[in-house]
Amino acid sequence: MPSVRSVRARGAAERAGVAVRAAAFWAAVALPFSAIALLALGWDLSLVAVVLAVNAAALYLGHGYRDRSDR
Repeated sequence: MPSVRSVRARGAAERAGVAVRAAAFWAAVALPFSAIALLALGWDLSLVAVVLAVNAAALYLGHGYRDRSDR
């Protein structure tokens, strides 16, 4: 039988994972707009590339956000 502490720790870790997944999902939604704005304002292309790389990481981390939230 698992201890109460390990059950609470597992629950807290699961909630933290859901929060990270949600933040990454919404960042992946918003970051392309930032990249377009940076391009429109004439910012350096290396900064736009960084934003797009962060967007790719957010897509990877947040891709399962809605799939797992219905439990």
